Amino acid sequence: MNGFRARLFSSAVFVFLFLSIAVQPAIGQQEQGKHIHHRLIPAGDTCATCHKAVYDQWKASPHGANGIECTVCHGETTATDFAAIPALSTCGTCHDDQVAQLKSDPFMKDRTCVSCHQAHIFVEHKKTAPAGK
Repeated sequence: MNGFRARLFSSAVFVFLFLSIAVQPAIGQQEQGKHIHHRLIPAGDTCATCHKAVYDQWKASPHGANGIECTVCHGETTATDFAAIPALSTCGTCHDDQVAQLKSDPFMKDRTCVSCHQAHIFVEHKKTAPAGK
């Protein structure tokens, strides 16, 4: 009888661990969605206080080099539409030509800027002359 209970318990633990691992990617994907609310940043603190690694990446990017603050893309932290991942329309505010090109390319259907360009870790496009010119 004890052997049966031990096998039953072991099976239950195995199933629990399997389901925990299987659900983990879905939980991670939800965290990348839109924030509804962000906590108020205490006086004297900045985005870098909690998001140091991301802030350092941003600082080295063209956005950081040009002084484009976090709130330009993500919105104010106290706003109800604060976006962890900004909408494509947000990119279009400054990069209208690139967004229009992305939208017109059938290969890029259902993709956004961050589908190819990692947020906060990107470099400027190097423009080259078309082939044959």
